[in-house]
Amino acid sequence: MRRDHPAAVLFDMDGVLIDSERIAQDVTREASLHLGLALPARVVMRMIGLGRDALQRMLAAELGGDFPFERFQSEWETRYQERIAKGVPIKPGVTEALAALASMGLPCAVATSTSTRFARYKLEQAGLLAHFAVVIGRDAVPHGKPAPDLYLHAAKQLGVPAHLCWAFEDSLPGLTAAVASGARTHWVPDLAEIAAHELPEGVETVASLHELCRWVGHSAQP
Repeated sequence: MRRDHPAAVLFDMDGVLIDSERIAQDVTREASLHLGLALPARVVMRMIGLGRDALQRMLAAELGGDFPFERFQSEWETRYQERIAKGVPIKPGVTEALAALASMGLPCAVATSTSTRFARYKLEQAGLLAHFAVVIGRDAVPHGKPAPDLYLHAAKQLGVPAHLCWAFEDSLPGLTAAVASGARTHWVPDLAEIAAHELPEGVETVASLHELCRWVGHSAQP
């Protein structure tokens, strides 16, 4: 089904454009084991979608203020960067969706909890960087997800109001941020489990970004 086109499209990166959340979870387990730390599975799942500052607050709340965050984060980042350097797989429908949007002249931006520099590197490793006019990382705004700052700033950099944009997310912090920005928000499920009652009002669930192709009038084979 076709629908009115947006002014622009805003994407989260990890878990939406690139299949990196599984890498992140593997690295979390490896780093935890190496440091002798016990991270419950529910805490590991809650890490999805959080920037460094929000992650530190969540881990302190869940595991206590004496959790060695800096030591853990340093070990995690070293191992994660080593994995990313080997290549980053793309999520289903991404190539087709970005091609469809480009053919319609619709600008795209990334709004991610990753730092801007590393986000650009990951997108480059995945062969996607050239598709985005703007890449906004956590370091570019005062507040990370679930605050709307990343999405508002991304839309502003594209020169359009956020409420005229479509946004695509995979985590609850990201969905909360996108909805708060006023963007028409879509959940593309990945690893994060979100119950129906937890979804912010107005969020639409889509199986993959293949759906976006149909919305702008382009066929795509899943």
